Amino acid sequence: FLTLLVSTLVYTISLNLEKRYKSEATIVISPDENKIVDIEEVYSINTNRQSRVNNRIAILKSDEVLEFIVDDEKKQLEFERLYSNIETSFLRRILRKSKQVDKDYIKKILRENFTVSNIPRSDVLQLTFISKDPKISQLALKSIINSYQRYEVDSKIQITTYANEKITSRLKELVTQIDDAEKKLSNYKRENNLVDTGNVKELKIKEIESISKRIIDAKKDFQKNQNDLLSIKVADGDIDAMLAIEDLSKKKTISSINDDLSANDSQINSLSLIYTDAHPKLIKAHDLKKNLKDQLKKEINISIEQKAFELSNLDSFIKLSDQELKKATDELRVIEEKESGMMKYSREVESSKKLYESFLQRVKETNEAQNLQVSQLKIIETPSLALDPISPKPGRNFIFSLMMSFMLFYGLVYY
Repeated sequence: FLTLLVSTLVYTISLNLEKRYKSEATIVISPDENKIVDIEEVYSINTNRQSRVNNRIAILKSDEVLEFIVDDEKKQLEFERLYSNIETSFLRRILRKSKQVDKDYIKKILRENFTVSNIPRSDVLQLTFISKDPKISQLALKSIINSYQRYEVDSKIQITTYANEKITSRLKELVTQIDDAEKKLSNYKRENNLVDTGNVKELKIKEIESISKRIIDAKKDFQKNQNDLLSIKVADGDIDAMLAIEDLSKKKTISSINDDLSANDSQINSLSLIYTDAHPKLIKAHDLKKNLKDQLKKEINISIEQKAFELSNLDSFIKLSDQELKKATDELRVIEEKESGMMKYSREVESSKKLYESFLQRVKETNEAQNLQVSQLKIIETPSLALDPISPKPGRNFIFSLMMSFMLFYGLVYY
């Protein structure tokens, strides 16, 4: 009798308890596209995923997301309508004071009855909401999901708008910076009489190379003539020794006279076999030989004088070329100094232009991004409409209390 009495009492109380309905939904929040460039990133993927998922859960439960719901007048009216349709028992109407369904109450209900859980090692989230009415639970979950999507898109738009404003402001500064850099470059060119120092520098370098080559060639000729004159001095008037010098032996006039001497000597040798030394032909041949030798000596002396004169001219040429080379080198140094200053301003102009183009491209990208913002949240299972309450369970409570009370009273009787 006592067991049935207790079970009946529990059943009666269960019937008068508030019914609770649970709505469930499953969503997935896809991660941002990220190209792995480091092996350490491969091992940190799970950590990054967990951090990202925790951040998403925190945003879903945040006041910002809930504010989107309570600030929506249509949603508020719908919540008020659904709460007004909830049937309450006579006992609850007497014992509990009615509550006004306003923004604060709705926000409190959304915060206290909303739960989020993550399926391990995935980006999938399971959302649940428990309330007194199945339609309220379903509406709350739908509202939270829509609010999160709106918050995510609005946040991205807000960020891109802020970035766009900053980049646009920076673009204005860069335009002023480019103008200033171009003015500095123009003033520097005007002050230093520069038009295009690049070509002038190249021409000056070629001029220096040409002068250097002339000096090297002149020094070679100077050294050769100096050696020839030294050999002539050592020869001390010996015709054969002087003819051993290459420049003298290859000279056309000397070579021709030398060939005539050789031919005349051959003729003298031939005539000596036939005639005596007193023969007119031999006398004529010997006279010719003497004249040729005098001519040869004269030509050699002329060549020696020419070499001495050339040596003096080469020495003067080398000295003048050295002075010209020094002057050209000094001019190149001045040009390089001017060019260095100009290149400084040119690089400043070029750098400012590149920055301007980069920021201009970013402005275009942010403008496009504002129009293409989408939420990364995808709904796998829409919020369900629960037909049966999750609590209370009068039948289950009756059977459980019947068994427990039976065991309790039977034990008491046995004792």
